Amino acid sequence: MSKLSPLVYISWLLLVTLTLATSKTVNAQTEPSTETAKDNPPFFTPRLGINYTTSGAGFDEFASFEGFIPLLQNPGNSLTFLEGQLLWSINDSTLGGNLLLGHRFYSSSDDRIIGGYIAYDNRNTGLANFNQLGAGFESLGQNWDVRANVYIPVGDTRQQVKEEIFDTGVVLQDTFFAGNYLNFHSLRSRQILRQYQVAMAGFDIEAGAKIAQLGATGDIRGYAGLYYYDAPGSAEILGWRTRLAVRPSDTLSLGLSVQNDATFGTNLVLSLAASFPARRLKDSSSHRVLARMNQSVARQANILVDRQSESEWLTERFTVIATNPKTNNPYFFEHVNLGAGGGDGTFERPYGTLQDALNVATADNIVYVQPGTNLGISSFTVPDSVQLLSTGPVQQLDTIQQASVLLPLSGASVLPQVRGTVTLGDNTTISGFHVDSPGTQAISGRNLSNVTIRDNLVTNALGEGIFLENAIGRVRIINNTVKGTTNGTTVPIRFTGNVESGIFIRNNIGPVDLTISGNTVEDNPSPSAIDGIEVSICLNFEPCSSPVQGTVQILNNTIRNLGNFSDSSGGVSTSSSGVRTDGIDINIGNNAQIVPLTISGNTLDNISDSGITLAFNGDSQAIATVSNNVLRKVADHGVSIVIQGATLGLGTIPSVDSSIQGTPKVQITVSANTIDTTGTEGIRFKTHENSVSTTTITNNTISNTAIGINAEFKDRTVSTTTITKNTISNSVDKGINIETKDSSQLRALIESNMVINVGSDGIRILDRNKDASNSQVFAGVRLNALTSNDFKAIVSNNAKLCLQLGSNTSNSDFKLTQTDSSTFQVENTLLGTNTGTVNPKGTFIDVPQGACGFP
Repeated sequence: MSKLSPLVYISWLLLVTLTLATSKTVNAQTEPSTETAKDNPPFFTPRLGINYTTSGAGFDEFASFEGFIPLLQNPGNSLTFLEGQLLWSINDSTLGGNLLLGHRFYSSSDDRIIGGYIAYDNRNTGLANFNQLGAGFESLGQNWDVRANVYIPVGDTRQQVKEEIFDTGVVLQDTFFAGNYLNFHSLRSRQILRQYQVAMAGFDIEAGAKIAQLGATGDIRGYAGLYYYDAPGSAEILGWRTRLAVRPSDTLSLGLSVQNDATFGTNLVLSLAASFPARRLKDSSSHRVLARMNQSVARQANILVDRQSESEWLTERFTVIATNPKTNNPYFFEHVNLGAGGGDGTFERPYGTLQDALNVATADNIVYVQPGTNLGISSFTVPDSVQLLSTGPVQQLDTIQQASVLLPLSGASVLPQVRGTVTLGDNTTISGFHVDSPGTQAISGRNLSNVTIRDNLVTNALGEGIFLENAIGRVRIINNTVKGTTNGTTVPIRFTGNVESGIFIRNNIGPVDLTISGNTVEDNPSPSAIDGIEVSICLNFEPCSSPVQGTVQILNNTIRNLGNFSDSSGGVSTSSSGVRTDGIDINIGNNAQIVPLTISGNTLDNISDSGITLAFNGDSQAIATVSNNVLRKVADHGVSIVIQGATLGLGTIPSVDSSIQGTPKVQITVSANTIDTTGTEGIRFKTHENSVSTTTITNNTISNTAIGINAEFKDRTVSTTTITKNTISNSVDKGINIETKDSSQLRALIESNMVINVGSDGIRILDRNKDASNSQVFAGVRLNALTSNDFKAIVSNNAKLCLQLGSNTSNSDFKLTQTDSSTFQVENTLLGTNTGTVNPKGTFIDVPQGACGFP
């Protein structure tokens, strides 16, 4: 509980002591006789009281303990008195109080009491302690009253009760170089919110009249008045108050007031008070007025307190050095301005040559190059754990302070030119260079880890544009351009010898996380077979002696104008030189485990061989997806997938015959690709040499090809293939062609495809064998639409075909052919659901619906 003001505390104890002592003395005196007392004016004795008041404007509900002591009195004429209150705030459990010295005199001619007082008040809000002086005037009569009070706070009238600091943190503004460091101009702002309690000075005035008499000693009086309060920093308060005072007896009083002002609003205040001892008055009009001499002074008992708040902003400006989040050390830059004289590598005095900077660069340094006077940089090696950046592209760094911080001067678009080969070390980055390397590879690295090659231009290389061999860890090749242009003039990139591709990655060791994204490979009409992008892992290179794990993502690249190509009436074909280059060539060999392998979002145009090729050999494993690519004018296959001796897919192949079984390890999905104009198949899928595979080909749009989709299974392969929801149009030959032979086993679902205007069969299934081998096909052909083309299913040479043919539409017919000693099973009950004529030829075995393995 908060402490009471010492003066009020001492005064209150003194008041109680005097009240009790005086009361005992007066009670010991002899009461005048009844006849005498009837004519004599009243003699006032000390009394004690208790009061409860609800909350109002500027104060909380409180209880009070009060004492009234007559100090000097002339009965019937005047009274000097001392009045005190001990106030207890119910909400805060704090104490306050006041002490009042008053004087009243009675005018018998006017039957009226005139009085005044001075007072000292104290209030403890629980957060602050306030003191106040008061004074007042009153005129009390039989029928009407007037009162006026003044309140003047003294001492510390405005006290801070709460402070909150809100730190907005460090706001990083622009960046700048100083010496060898990257710095932030930084700003820290703090908002300080302070709350104050303020004691308000003011006055109130009221007038009222008697409304009713209650018995011999009680009455009801009504009052109305105004009040005004003010304090520095607070709005002025002018309000009105009405109140009703009810005194049923001289020991009990009740009060009800309503007040309103713009600051505190409307408040309803109730009060209840009791006092003792009681002194019964005689029933005479003069005694009724005179008896009010010992009533408590009507005034504001609590010091009125307002709440204020203020806000202050503090701003601090300072410099922060950019910190590397991987090392927790500041980034250290070696600055280069090509052609500048001397220098020590600081921003103010950069080196004049790149080699000077590379000679001193250590781990985690960044060599930052301005093109300056660039006469061509000779071949060089990037040291381990060094980033080599130029101001040409937009350069961003991740820092502890902020992600993706833009480096000053970057984005200037001028790339420093390198005339030779760039060799990368471990944990290196090269970004923003024009590498023109006649006669050799442009950017290369062998037996290294964690490299990034981005935002570079490679021209006029006579080897691979970008070549990495046995690069492990995180490898990123992003936003580079590889093309045969130099100084604005197009010249062929003459790859000769054992050259593979514009971007070529091959590995036979260690794990690799490879992403090739956003690159452009174009304008390379080479006389050699050069692919646009090639990735070989454990294949077409030294074999992998142990499992090599990795992820490969080929995303959003543009590859165009590769090899010598020419248009022909049937589409695109290679020229007489026979040069054939694939757009994207992926080769996965024995012991390679690639999950995932994703080729997505790429655009390929004018390719002199296949657009996208995937080759899986040996015991390779992968989850492969070819999706959302656009291929136009491709001389050979649009998408070619070849599986040789590999176990491919995920899970065990569902089987309706115990002889079709295997545990595939790679899942291949070809989906949502757009393929327009190819020399052979739009999509080719070929398995052989004991491979086990699962494949899904779905939602592709294929037009202007020799065959839309061609799937071939031979040499004892075990496969599950799903071909659904594809649209195939304007193929020179077949729309969808499925062939099995040489003891291969296939479960194929061909469903919901649309084949439009092809030159031969809309869908053909050919199941055959050599010698006495036994191929088996379980095929579900459902819900396909064949426009102007037929459906063929042919089984021969000891092969077995189980066919579910239902709910298809053909403007031609459905030809079913069985020859030799082959077996042709048909779910006969569904044949009638097809639209078109069913033409069977040979011997057929009816089997129940679902016997071929499809519900």
